[in-house]
Amino acid sequence: MSLKVKGLLDENRRDGLEEGCVKFTDDVLGMYTSCVQYLEKWMTPMEEFSPFMWMDMSEPPTWDDVEACIKYLGEKGVPIDDVKCFDEVVNLKRFVESRGDDNEFMGLQVHQKWAKYFEKAKSIAAYSELLKIAQFVFALPAHNANVERVFSLMQSQWTKERNQLSVQSLKGILFLQYNFKDMSCKDFHAHMLSNKKVLRKISSTAKYKWADKKDEEEKPDEEEEKPDEEEDQD
Repeated sequence: MSLKVKGLLDENRRDGLEEGCVKFTDDVLGMYTSCVQYLEKWMTPMEEFSPFMWMDMSEPPTWDDVEACIKYLGEKGVPIDDVKCFDEVVNLKRFVESRGDDNEFMGLQVHQKWAKYFEKAKSIAAYSELLKIAQFVFALPAHNANVERVFSLMQSQWTKERNQLSVQSLKGILFLQYNFKDMSCKDFHAHMLSNKKVLRKISSTAKYKWADKKDEEEKPDEEEEKPDEEEDQD
């Protein structure tokens, strides 16, 4: 508790309100205890990824740390060649050691550090196994902001005036809005004009359910004709 709160409690105790002060203190401690328990409960699943802590590049990695990751990924169906990975870890260790006094590098975010390392390598063969590990780690969502953003986009499209939109149409709109959000209207227009296959699909009626039903109704029933068997003549 802050000094101001403690001072107020002391004043109340001097005024004979000891019982109220004790109750207030217990309630505050109970609230903090509940908050800590809540955080510990939801942080426990993250302990599963503790073997990947070496990837922050705050210090040179050890082979034991990386080996634990290889075993973990193997159980998840992500095979890592430990022989190749050992040589790659040696190179990574040298890279991190050479950046130990580089405050600018150490101030970068983890994914930026790895980008610097991958850029320095001459070819993908020099870090192929480490790349698999990095791809697995950085694919893990650190928050649900992206999901919330998709919900916001969905609400802006699926309004009362447009409540007849099919799920597939809404999915297509959201896909475009989310994946092309960094593209200007002019660039998107040029991109679409260059894609003849997409333009043909846009102009066709194949995207409408009624068109599929109409085609099925107009399609004549084809009866399979079996050829007459010729009788052998003696």
